[in-house]
Amino acid sequence: MHRLFLKIFFWYWLTAWGMIAIVLLGIRLTGMRQVSAPNMYATVAPILAAEAVKAYESGGAEAFARFSQGNDHERERQLFLLDGFNKDVLSRPLSADGLRVAQAAKDGQLVVFRGHIAAYKFVSSSGHPYILMLYLKSDLRQIADALLGGGLPFTLSLILLVTVLCLGLAYHIAWPIHSIQSTARRVAQGDLKARVPPSVSRRFDELAALAKDFDSMVNRLDSLIQTQKKLLNSVSHELRSPLARINISLALLRKRFSRDSDDLFQRLDRDVVRIDLLMGQLLTLSRLEARFSSAERQDVDFAQLVEEVAADANFEAEALGKFVTFQTSDSIILRNADPDALRSACENIIRNAVRFTRQGSDVQIVLEVDRSAPHPLALLSVRDHGPGVPEDSLEAIFEPFYRINGDVEAMGGNGLGLAIASEAIRMHRGTIRAENLQPTGLEIIVLLPIAHDIASHRGAPAKPEHSAAI
Repeated sequence: MHRLFLKIFFWYWLTAWGMIAIVLLGIRLTGMRQVSAPNMYATVAPILAAEAVKAYESGGAEAFARFSQGNDHERERQLFLLDGFNKDVLSRPLSADGLRVAQAAKDGQLVVFRGHIAAYKFVSSSGHPYILMLYLKSDLRQIADALLGGGLPFTLSLILLVTVLCLGLAYHIAWPIHSIQSTARRVAQGDLKARVPPSVSRRFDELAALAKDFDSMVNRLDSLIQTQKKLLNSVSHELRSPLARINISLALLRKRFSRDSDDLFQRLDRDVVRIDLLMGQLLTLSRLEARFSSAERQDVDFAQLVEEVAADANFEAEALGKFVTFQTSDSIILRNADPDALRSACENIIRNAVRFTRQGSDVQIVLEVDRSAPHPLALLSVRDHGPGVPEDSLEAIFEPFYRINGDVEAMGGNGLGLAIASEAIRMHRGTIRAENLQPTGLEIIVLLPIAHDIASHRGAPAKPEHSAAI
C-alpha cells in the first residue's frame, strides 16, 4: 500500500509543481506585454529615459556611455539608447528580439519581452524620438530571489497547499485499494467472513464497485464451501449408522450360510471397511476444516508423538519389505495443541510415504529445530524413494480427492490423507509443502511454531539421536 501511495503522491506532486512552474515561467519569460503605472518599472522608466537622453544630447555618445556604466550593476543589465532609426547611439548590435521590442515600443508605454528586455519610447524637448532599452540577464538567482525573497510566504503557502492536496488525493485512491488487498489476504488465509470495510463501498466510484463485487464473490464462495462442508458432514454421519447395521447383518449371514460363501463375505467385509474408513476420514476432514478440536488442547511433546507414529508405521512397513527411520536430537514442545489432530497428520504423511516408497527402501523421517526464521520452528521432513509427483501437482496433492493421472485407487488411497494432514497443520498455524527429490522420491516438509524448545532454551541434555530403523 505504501509503495502505491508514495507513487501516486509523488507523481501528482511533481505534476502539480511542473504545471505551476510552466505557468509562472510562461507568464514571466514568454510573450510581450505592456506594463503600466503604478508598476515600479513603469514609474521609473520615464525618469531614467529623460536622464539618458539629456546626457546624450548634452555630451554626446561619450556622456551616454558614462551614464550607462553608472547604471549597470556588475553587468547584470545593459542600457541601450536608440535613435529614430532604431540604431544604438554607441553603435552596439541589437538582437532580433531587441529590434522587435523597439518596434513595439510606444510613446509613454513600457514594453517588456520575456522578462529580460524592456523598452520605453521617449521624445526629447527638441522633438527627437528615442527608445531606451534595458537588457536584464535572466538566471536562477533572479527566480530564487523572487521565490525566497519577498514572495517567501506565497511560496511556502503554495508548497503547503500542493502537498496537502496531493496527499489527500493519493490517500483517497490508495486507501481503498489497501483495504481490498487486506481483505483478499484474509480470504486467502481461509477467513471467508472477511469483508471490505463499508466506508469503501460508500464512495460511489469504480473502487466502490470493485469492493462490492469482491464482497459478492466472497459471499458466493462462502456459501458454496459451507454447502459442500455440510453435505460431506451430513452424508458421513448418515452413512455411519447404515454401515454399522451392514456389519451386523454380515456377521449374522456368516452363521447361516456355508463356508463356500466365505470369499463373498470377505469381499463384502473389505468394501464395508473401506467405506467406513472413508466416512471416518471425511468426518475428520470436516472437523479440521471447521477448526474443531476432537481432544482437549494441551502441551504436546512433538518429538515423542512423531517417534510413536514412526514406530507404528515401521511395524506395518516391515510386512511389505520396507522400513522407517527416525532421526531427532531435540525435545520439541507444542503448546495448546490438539494431539489427535497432530497424530492424524503425521500418520497420514508417513503412511502415504510408506505406501509409495519402493520395496526394500526406507522412509526417512527427520525432526529438528529451524532457527533461521525470526522465531524457532519445528521442521519435520518425511522422505520416500517412490516415483514422486508431477511438478504441477505438488500443491494439488493436498486438496481433497485429488488424483494423479486418475490412478490413486490402484495404490489403495482415496485422496484424503494429505488433505487431512494439511488442515491439521494449518489449525496449528503451520505450513506444509511437497518437493520432488533427485533422482526419485518425494519429500513432505512441515513447519510448526514452537512454544518451547527444551534442548536450546533450558540447557537440558538433548534427546539421543535416532538414526536407525525403529
